[in-house]
Amino acid sequence: MILTDGLPTAIEVEGIEYDINTDYQTGIKIIMAFEDNELTQYEKCMVLVELLYKETPHNLNTAVKQGIRFLDCGGTGQGAGESDGVRKYSFTQDDKYIYRAVDGVLHGRLSKGDFVHWWEFVLAFMELPEECFMSRLIYLRTQKAKGKLSKEERELYYKIRDTVDLKEEYSIEEQKQISEFMELLK
Repeated sequence: MILTDGLPTAIEVEGIEYDINTDYQTGIKIIMAFEDNELTQYEKCMVLVELLYKETPHNLNTAVKQGIRFLDCGGTGQGAGESDGVRKYSFTQDDKYIYRAVDGVLHGRLSKGDFVHWWEFVLAFMELPEECFMSRLIYLRTQKAKGKLSKEERELYYKIRDTVDLKEEYSIEEQKQISEFMELLK
């Protein structure tokens, strides 16, 4: 429990505690690897193990499961920003908006270069004020996905569509299939 035990600095894998890199930047690098369609699932898992653990655990499957649990702040690892199946943000695409918003919640700790634990970062992200741009961006994405944009929101959406729409990234294989299909249409 975070209130009594503090923020974790190690993960237990098969009864052995392994020290971990707990800074927010490590967490973001791992999440960005999981967003990268160019990496295989195995490569994504290896990025997690190599970046998160200071010493590689013997059981990689358990290490990955526990690592994902850590990234989910002790939760179930269901996935960031997709609780209702709609992707609401991307650390890759929204990096500057997320940085600015979280830095504000943390009173400038990111921009000062202070150490920020991954869980602190995630909890600050969950506490974004409604008036910040990132909160409005998440709201617009959610409303758009539900088909419930008001007239004013639709007007705003069309003005900043390139920012609101999350880019669909395809793997090399998917890009090849799309290109082949498009060639058939010519």
